[in-house]
Amino acid sequence: MVIEYKSLITYQDLFSNSTDQFLKPFKNITEHKSSEGFSLEFEIIDKNRNKLINPIIDFATLEDAKAILKIYLEIYKGTYPYKEMENIIEIRAMIQSQNYRWLLFKDPINNSILGCFTYHLDFKNKRGYMRGFNIVPKYQKKVDAMKALIGSMIKIWSEFKDKILIWYSENRTAHTSSQYLAYMCGIKPIAILPNKDVFFDKIESDIMQIAYNLQALNMRRKDIMPQIIPEVVNCFNYSNQRYGLGKIKIKKKELRLDFKKIKNLKNNTSILLKKERFNYFNGNIKFTESDSHLKFIYNPLVNNIEKVKYKVNNAEELYILTSSLLYFILKMKVRYCEVIVSAYEPLYQRIFFHFGLKPRGYIPCWHYNSVLNVFEDTIVFNLFYGNLIDTNLIDQAKEFLKMI
Repeated sequence: MVIEYKSLITYQDLFSNSTDQFLKPFKNITEHKSSEGFSLEFEIIDKNRNKLINPIIDFATLEDAKAILKIYLEIYKGTYPYKEMENIIEIRAMIQSQNYRWLLFKDPINNSILGCFTYHLDFKNKRGYMRGFNIVPKYQKKVDAMKALIGSMIKIWSEFKDKILIWYSENRTAHTSSQYLAYMCGIKPIAILPNKDVFFDKIESDIMQIAYNLQALNMRRKDIMPQIIPEVVNCFNYSNQRYGLGKIKIKKKELRLDFKKIKNLKNNTSILLKKERFNYFNGNIKFTESDSHLKFIYNPLVNNIEKVKYKVNNAEELYILTSSLLYFILKMKVRYCEVIVSAYEPLYQRIFFHFGLKPRGYIPCWHYNSVLNVFEDTIVFNLFYGNLIDTNLIDQAKEFLKMI
């Protein structure tokens, strides 16, 4: 069943500062059962848009998996770097999973599939990741992509407004279209991921963009103040200017460590690498006599490392684990590595900086602390090798880069 609604929307309605503000003009659309599809019967005041196909949005079913696979293969010619999106079994598993919402854009006349979009829902951390906004090549510039994206946000953001409080995407810099569409929905630049990805066999950078439910910002930790090293200040200033974060402590921490302890730890470390599906590798750097560790995912197809997580008892342990990580990076000739670091641990920030990872964005409220029921700030640190590939950026992303 498809529900139809009619609303008149101006461009001023779209450029919002929170998910709450974004959803307000579409209140009549959000007040229906979340399991139902709907047609995009709101109108954006722009005469040129009347010539484009006004798509219907619906949830993907298992029967749609072949069509989704075909979209990825047709657009990326088999070069998409994350191969689970080119695997029909995995696509079907995601369609069935409660941790995903896979949307389809359909032609209102013949019901043919025009494109797709995926939301990955991390309920534990109250975060949602938006990826794979794809329009079938023959319909590109014929379907109203702006309305398709807006309708998707209306559908999913309203359904999970009390469970997912932060939404983010990593948008390609080969062109500005995805950056602009995200910004138009209130998803603002927050970090740069230089040379992170490979599309069409070419290295590309990404811009990380983010949108907050006001509840997340209101739940930002207040009992302690963020403590950052001087090199992070520019990133913080950008986020502070946008979100009004308040005061911080700047710590000129030097690496005053117990190097006798470091020497002993160095002789008791090991690096384990386990191959998983789709040619991913789970890495685990650990000590033989401690449960401290640093884990990561290595993707040799794009030659990058991400999703780094560490558990340590002291700075000396983190020093050795990070040193071992850098050894692995150099040995495997990894091009890009990304770590999310606490904004309350300046010594840990200094260690990552010491080993060549640089701050590329200050992310308020990224980590949800379930014990205290608060959100904590973090910093994106990353490193890359090779020349920075030319980037095409929207004006807002250019302003972000100037500040940091």
